[in-house]
Amino acid sequence: MTAFESRWDADTLLTQYNLSLAQTALFDATGIELSSTDPRAIVSAVKRLGLMYEIRVTDSGRIIDVTGPDSLFRRTRRYGTGFARVLRTVAATAEWHLEAQIDDGGTTRTLRLDQTDVSVPGVDPVADPSYDSGVESDFAARFERLDLDWSLTREPEPLRTGHRVMIPDFAFDYAFGEFRVFFEIMGFWTPEYVSKKLSQLADLEDVDMIVAVDQSLGVGEEIQARDQRATEYSGTVSIKAIASMLRDYEQNLTEAAAAAIPERLTPDEDVCRLESLATEYGVSEDVLKDKRFPDHRRLGQTLVRPAVLDRLESAIEPGMALTEADTLLSDRGIEESSAVLSAMGYRVDWEGLGGGTIRPKESGEWQTQEDVFNRRSVRRANSATQTTPSHSTDMA
Repeated sequence: MTAFESRWDADTLLTQYNLSLAQTALFDATGIELSSTDPRAIVSAVKRLGLMYEIRVTDSGRIIDVTGPDSLFRRTRRYGTGFARVLRTVAATAEWHLEAQIDDGGTTRTLRLDQTDVSVPGVDPVADPSYDSGVESDFAARFERLDLDWSLTREPEPLRTGHRVMIPDFAFDYAFGEFRVFFEIMGFWTPEYVSKKLSQLADLEDVDMIVAVDQSLGVGEEIQARDQRATEYSGTVSIKAIASMLRDYEQNLTEAAAAAIPERLTPDEDVCRLESLATEYGVSEDVLKDKRFPDHRRLGQTLVRPAVLDRLESAIEPGMALTEADTLLSDRGIEESSAVLSAMGYRVDWEGLGGGTIRPKESGEWQTQEDVFNRRSVRRANSATQTTPSHSTDMA
């Protein structure tokens, strides 16, 4: 061999070797104490590695205590690899300190490290964007498929609980206004860890929290007694139960928003969509459903000044093609042509599957829009097998 290309130089190799030595020592750790300039990154890695943690608030900052469930009962090397992998994430932050209790053949020794001892040059953090558990991943995937006015945020900001801190698994953010509901999934852990979790929940103040509890823990009623919304689960969290709780919040928010908006609203525009008006006020369209609009007529989800309808009545005539009428309406900002034409007393004659023609309504022809769509679907299906005669439908 005359030459080879190495991705390591001497300094980089030494840095990687020192990291590996520190990780090897952590294989025999019974617990570690961490502080870092990026505690959220540390907590994310800890949770994904199946370790337990607590965050204490001290005068010098936040301290993260990390253990494995078995360590509550006996010393074990089972979680040593997890501690070692956490070190890679810790060492990737700007400033940090680690103190670990090491079981050295029955003798407890203390290992202390900081950014001057170990670093991870050019190596990606170990924590990947996977979820902490299959339960969380499954819930997030199913929730994202729902069409709700809530967005899901994973691992939101830390919450203060007495002298400690907890980071909930998720947060739900309401689409209309700044309102957040936190969500914690309590899986199967040791009785001691569950007790600490319950204590954290009890110390939360001025926070809206939903808790999903593995029914094997048997603490659902206890959580509810502490004024926390709780639902028990087995295997998977019920999306229906969580959505129902969010709807309760949504109803209260809608009522509060409606009370803050005047009963009479007078938009400046001649034509205004309710959706746009709701966005202007920062509320959902449901908040506006019982409001009055004295200067406009509400046609479907559109508000139209009577003067606009008067001008349209002189422009739209019986016998006009529907496409031409749609153009006149669109030029005035009206998208819901069916509701407006119906309010003006017109219907549409459909010629087979071709275009429609505007006709005056006849007495007794008022129908719901659902009836129109249902009948139109039937006619179009029949036209595939037979010649469809000329007929009329209402635009209501």
